[in-house]
Amino acid sequence: MRKKPIFLLVAIFLSLFASGCNEPRFAGKTFTYFNAPITIQIDSRSMSKAELNTLFDGAESILSKISALTDPENNRSVTATFNALPAGGAILLDQTAEDLLKTALSCAELTAGYFNVLIAPLTDLWGFSPEKYNSETYVFTPPEEESILAVLPLLNSANLTLEQGTLKKTGSSATRIDLGGIAKGYALQKVREYLENNGIIYGIISGGNSSIELMKYKDNTKFQLGIRHPRKSADSTPIIVMETELTAASTSGDYERYYDYNGKRYSHLLNPFSGTPIDDGTMSVTVLGKNGAICDALSTGLCAMGHEKAKSFLKTECNDYTVFLIYTSGGENYIFTNAADRSFTVNDKSYIVETI
Repeated sequence: MRKKPIFLLVAIFLSLFASGCNEPRFAGKTFTYFNAPITIQIDSRSMSKAELNTLFDGAESILSKISALTDPENNRSVTATFNALPAGGAILLDQTAEDLLKTALSCAELTAGYFNVLIAPLTDLWGFSPEKYNSETYVFTPPEEESILAVLPLLNSANLTLEQGTLKKTGSSATRIDLGGIAKGYALQKVREYLENNGIIYGIISGGNSSIELMKYKDNTKFQLGIRHPRKSADSTPIIVMETELTAASTSGDYERYYDYNGKRYSHLLNPFSGTPIDDGTMSVTVLGKNGAICDALSTGLCAMGHEKAKSFLKTECNDYTVFLIYTSGGENYIFTNAADRSFTVNDKSYIVETI
């Protein structure tokens, strides 16, 4: 009997296994957007090669458009255009950009500002902007407190408005946005919607090491989804495995991008109120739910909160999403989750499981 593959939030699996003439036969294609491989695999039983290619072309068009809209290194993107505006300047958004920004701002409100699209100046200050983090010559040094305090006012939500499709810079000209915490999840969600609208029932859209969209695997059998161990390599046994389908999932972790400086880890996950990287023992947050964009933003925002605030948030504000919060405290490692109704297995028995 062939073992069903586990689909990790941290790896791409290029084949799905099914047998029998009435079961899905998957065909796939991989693209590169958002600095990650995006692999789409769908049931191709009743499709010609031309029909399949047309469907993949349509999916890539969605990925390409959203990537171009949000890429800060693309001078024509919404991100770059807004960031270059003077104080009081404004840009008119198309329908896709407006929907994305509305979703991002609603997530900022939901998380009380811990997910923050205005994080760009702070990200740059800590050396996590693309031009610094990807540079071979940039040398990381933690910024001085005075520099952090000078940047924090730029992160205030009053520094921009979105009304009737117009995004306006109401604060300083130094106000800048960063949509990296939601763009990939939003793009994968739109690809899934496109596939569903074209009659696709069985499939998977994998977004590299952090986001995934699961449709159906096959009748009476679900996907096995694995969550990466936050302190082991990406190809190690996942720390959590569950069976699931018809869901999006996103993970944010302190292992994704970071600097080691004088024996201390400085993560790219920044608290927009303190102006510093998370430093309370939070290692990763995984969010599962129907809306991939919100899963993406919530995983970032909950990490930025720190585990104590995140646990309180889960008890009151997160009924529609399943969350796995992995953290360390007092020398013990914990997995905190609201997944009381979802069967899952924890492979590392040194982690203490807490449920709401």
